[in-house]
Formats: sequence, structure tokens, C-alpha cells
Amino acid sequence: MTVLDSLQRPDGVALTLRTLTPLYTGGVGQHGDQVHPSGLLGGIRRFSCLLAASVGDPGFEHAVWGTPTDAKKHHAKQIALRIDSTEKKTTLPRQINWPRSDGKDRRGWYYNVAHEDVLHLTLTRRGISEPHWQLLLLALRIQLRHATFGSRDQWGLGVLTSDELPAIDPLPSSQAAPLPDRPGLHRALLAEIQFDAALPQTLELRLKQGLLWREYLRGSFRKTGEDNLRHYLFGKLGQYGGALNLSALYPHGKGCALRVWGVLPHTTPPQFAEQRPLILQRLQDACYQGPGEGLSGARRLLWQDGAAHQQDFAHWINQRAGVMA
Repeated sequence: MTVLDSLQRPDGVALTLRTLTPLYTGGVGQHGDQVHPSGLLGGIRRFSCLLAASVGDPGFEHAVWGTPTDAKKHHAKQIALRIDSTEKKTTLPRQINWPRSDGKDRRGWYYNVAHEDVLHLTLTRRGISEPHWQLLLLALRIQLRHATFGSRDQWGLGVLTSDELPAIDPLPSSQAAPLPDRPGLHRALLAEIQFDAALPQTLELRLKQGLLWREYLRGSFRKTGEDNLRHYLFGKLGQYGGALNLSALYPHGKGCALRVWGVLPHTTPPQFAEQRPLILQRLQDACYQGPGEGLSGARRLLWQDGAAHQQDFAHWINQRAGVMA
């Protein structure tokens, strides 16, 4: 046996992912020339830290994802990511736009190149405790089942599915209280709007439907004095990243669906926290109503609010991850 043979190999998990809506992770000149592992890792980090905050684990981010070099006790992240893809590039519509009902001009949404088809993803674990590793994989399962990945996911991109999700232990029912100063999944909205209508044939139409719903929901918060709230919920360049994300349409059964997900409040310090119940009620009512230009026919709303499950939060998390306790 050689020295190399005797070295302990790090643990890891391998996943075969498939795009339901194209994946974009940025690139030189924002051209999306390839799938960038850093773009995916950033999203996995954010989502796993949301779960850690919701179960009251203040040490998770430092232990798993490292700290800046100027911190008193710093180290690198303990996760490595490798991606093997078919490199099937998809040229997205250059611009998606349509006339506004109020007659005002709209710049529209600009796309370029993204990726479709299969991604083989390998997460390698080095020096992470078993509880933190389980928490990371639990968050990854929820993200795959209910959320999005990559850049411009708020424009409909980044819905992925997996042939086989990583096996994990269910979250124990006894958990610490959520961290009070950080956003977490205990304040998450994980919703899916399912349509009986057939999935539109072209990618442009699928993206447009997601953008129509996004503009419609954003417009639900245009009452006098609601500008700051609207920007906080749906983002404004140079001011806020959005609290809410809407996907493009993707296949679902014999029809199609889109996702609405996010965390509210999503900033530190939090904003509009006291208005959260009223905000979500307005969003839910708007989702039931739907935009006039949306798909016709029957639709169903699957609505999951983490704040409504504080008494059975571990059970709710396990359900979202598809894990039986």
C-alpha cells in the first residue's frame, strides 16, 4: 500500500441534477459562458444558513462556510463543489417585454445564455461535524424541492430536480429557538402554483408567464406609501435584493407549475416584520386571483408558510425535505 492509498478520503455526496428552467450562474461580461461552481455554492450557503438560523445554530456558518481572513479566528470553507455538465448552452430570448396596462414604458427583462439538461454535482465534505453535514444536506433537499439556484433566479431561472436526493436523518423535534437577529426558514414562504394547462412550447413563453406573475404580484403593493415595501419584497437595483422569487413555468404532471418562494424579513436588521401576516395574506389573495394575461384554465395553489408551523417546525422541515421522521 502506498502513502496515497493510506490517506483518508473525504466524504461527499454525488447528485445528478436536471434543469426544469435554465440555470445561469454568471460569467465574464455576464455572458454565462459556463456553469460556475461559486455561483451555485453561494446559493447553497445562503439556503443552508437560513435553515441553521431557524434551528438556533449560531456556529453553523463559521464551521461549514468559513470566515473572512480579518476575523480573529478564521478558516476556509469546509465544502468543495465539482460540476460535470453536458455544457448544453441555451440561447435565451434577448429581451422579454410587453405593453404595460397603464401605458408607461418598461425596459423589459434581458437574458443571454444559460444552461439546460444534466449536471453532475459532487459536494465534498472536509472537517464538518455530522450534525452540520446533516443540516447542510437537509437544506439542499428543501432547496431542490421548493426553491431555486444560481443567478437571476428571481427572473425565472434555476429550478432544478434530482434523480435521487441525498439520504439523511430527519431533523430531531427538540431544537433551540431561532436566532433572533438572522433571517431563517421559520419565516419562509414556499408556494407552488399548479396549472392544468399544457406547458407552453417555447422557452420565451415559459419565461414570460413567470415574469407576468412577478409583475402582477409586485403590482399588488402599489398603494400610496408602499414604494419601500414593494422594493423590499421584490428588489430594487442598488437598494435591496428581493425577499421573494418567482420561477418560470416548468413541467408538472400533465400540466405545468411555477414557484413562489422567499424569506420575509430577509435582511439584518429586519424590516416590515410586524407587517408580515398582512403581507402574506395579500400575496396569497393575489395568487388566487392571478394576472389577466396568465394561463387560462384550472389552477391550484400549494401554500406553505414556515411561521404557521412554529409548534411543529421540525416536522414541517422534514416534510418540506421529503424525509419521514
